[in-house]
Amino acid sequence: MSLEEAILYKVSHLAPAQQEEMLRFADALQHRSPARLVPSRDRSRETDWLKENRGKYTDQWVVVEGARLVAADADALKAYAAAKAAGIHVPFVIHVCPEDPLPFVPAWS
Repeated sequence: MSLEEAILYKVSHLAPAQQEEMLRFADALQHRSPARLVPSRDRSRETDWLKENRGKYTDQWVVVEGARLVAADADALKAYAAAKAAGIHVPFVIHVCPEDPLPFVPAWS
């Protein structure tokens, strides 16, 4: 028995009120609006800038637009506010963590 046949079999054995509810549910599924595509932005220039300059901004929040540093601050809200004041609607804000010089190796005992 296919999945569809199993569903129809189960629905046919429901009370009329429950069958009606299932029909409304199935109808709503057919009339759902398709997923909305949200435009995304290529941030490769920002990530390239970060790779090249991260050592200068350790433990700070930086705002980068393209290949340009907009703001850097220990306070994320201040960095974000500087980006908004510069007219950037969707700023690329990231906390620069210190690079780990050695990989983590667990000690098993």
